[in-house]
Amino acid sequence: MTMNKPTLSLLLTLLLSSLSLAQAAEELLPKHLQQIESLQRRADKLAFGELGSNNYHLAKARTWLDLALSEYHEKDSSGIMVAAIAQAETLLDALDKKQPGIAMDTPMPLPGSETVRPDLWDRISTLKGNAQFPCGQRQIAEAEVQLVWTGHEKAESGWSHAESYARGVEDLIYEAQVAIVNCSGQVAETHTAASAEPQAAPAPVTITVPVTVIVEKHVLSTDALFAFESAELISGAALRLDKLANTIKGWSKTEDITLVGHTDRYGPAAYNQKLSEQRAERIKQYLIAKGVAADKIHAGGAGAAQPLVSCSTSLPREEQISCLQPNRRVEITLRGVKQ
Repeated sequence: MTMNKPTLSLLLTLLLSSLSLAQAAEELLPKHLQQIESLQRRADKLAFGELGSNNYHLAKARTWLDLALSEYHEKDSSGIMVAAIAQAETLLDALDKKQPGIAMDTPMPLPGSETVRPDLWDRISTLKGNAQFPCGQRQIAEAEVQLVWTGHEKAESGWSHAESYARGVEDLIYEAQVAIVNCSGQVAETHTAASAEPQAAPAPVTITVPVTVIVEKHVLSTDALFAFESAELISGAALRLDKLANTIKGWSKTEDITLVGHTDRYGPAAYNQKLSEQRAERIKQYLIAKGVAADKIHAGGAGAAQPLVSCSTSLPREEQISCLQPNRRVEITLRGVKQ
C-alpha cells in the first residue's frame, strides 16, 4: 500500500506532536520532584517545631506528599500527582501563616481517583465529630488521604489491587478509635446502693476495667527473607519468621493481622504488584504453618506505590538498588490485646 504525500505529511506531523507532548511531560517530572522535596522540607520543619507531627493538617499535608511522590515515580498522567501537590501546598501555606480555621474537608474525587468505601468515610466523619478527636487526629488525617489514594488505585488497576490500600485505611481508623478511647477511657465504678438494714453486709462494688486494644506494627526487610525479584524464602528467613510467629502467639487475643508487601520501583508496575502480593502470601502461609489462625491473617501487596525513600536515578544501578533497600519490605500490622 502506498501513501500520498498529504497523508504521509499528516502522519509525520501527528507523530512529532505526540513525541513533543511526551517529551514535555518527561521534562515536567523533575520539576514536580523538586516541588515535592521542597514541600517535604517545609513540612519537616513544622513537624520538628512547636506544631508537632501529630497536627491534623500537617499529617494530612505530609500524606498528600507521600501520594505525590509515589505517583511521581509511577510517572502519573492521571492528574492526581499534581492535585496532591496542590493540596499539600495549600495546607502548608496556611500552617506557615498560622491561619485560623483551616478547612478540614477532603476534596473528592480528585482527578484520577474515584470515591470508594463510603462506610469508611462515614466512620471518619464520626471520629472527627468526637470530643476526643485530637487524640486520634494524625491517624484520621492519614486515613482520609489514603482513602483518596485507594480510589486512585481502584480507578487505575481495579479493586483487587486497591483492596490492600483500603485495609490500610481500616487499620488507621482503628488506630484512631483506640487512641480516642484510651485518651478518654476511665475506670468505671458502679456502686450498688447499701441496704437500709443495719445488719446487712456492705454492698458490693463493681469495677469494670476496660481492656486496652492496641495496634502494633512490624516491618521485615524482604532482602532478609527473599532472593532479589523472588517470592521464595532464603536460608535464614525461618529464624525471623519464627520470631514473628512467636510474637503473635504471645498475644492474649489477636483480632486481625494484616500483611502488606512492598517492592522498589525497578520493573513494570504489574510485575511489582504481583511480586509484593506473592511475598505477603508466602509469609501468611508460613505463619499458618506455625500455628497462627488463618482466619485472622489478611495478605496483600502495594507494589512500588508506597516508597519509604527516594533515590536519585543518576546513581549507578547497583547503588540505586542498595539505596532503595528500605522500600523492599513487608509491613505487618497486629491488632488485639497483649498479655
